[in-house]
Amino acid sequence: MGKIKDRFFDEINSDDDSDYEYYQSADNVIRGAWDICMEHYGQMSNTHHPELNEAIWDCSTMLFPGLEIQVVIDGADNLHWSVGSPGYVDFPAPPFGMKLPIKCWIHTHPFGAAYFSGTDWGTIDTWRIYMQRAEVLGNMEWGVWDGEAGHQYTHIKVTEDSNLLLTKIGTYEMEEEE
Repeated sequence: MGKIKDRFFDEINSDDDSDYEYYQSADNVIRGAWDICMEHYGQMSNTHHPELNEAIWDCSTMLFPGLEIQVVIDGADNLHWSVGSPGYVDFPAPPFGMKLPIKCWIHTHPFGAAYFSGTDWGTIDTWRIYMQRAEVLGNMEWGVWDGEAGHQYTHIKVTEDSNLLLTKIGTYEMEEEE
């Protein structure tokens, strides 16, 4: 484990509970946004939800400045989330009650660039048969891997003049094994 992550976990595992209110606030913000999304979109829980992404991004940049946050929407539309370090996020243990498939895995890159790192692609590759969609959030941009659309990767950026710049970085079909 890296020194930054060791220090981070030492800090959150200390007897000091002063950060509890930040976790509670983030939980309220993220779950509140998810509740709104479910009211508006219902069963389309594996599609892009700007309201939820904005809430996740705000928590990653304001409540936990510079720390990655991940959110998993499971097969029963339950939301599970965690906070990591500036360059890595995971669940310390499997989320209690999580149901497969994973409809969407969302995580932040709070330093600003939305791209799937080698670690992210490894996670997608590991969970590929159980994951429908993955998103990475950056500053005014996001990347989307869509397993249900032929494993397509798309990068979206909001330009300075508020236009959307859409770039399809790669598309490929999985070969079926016989």
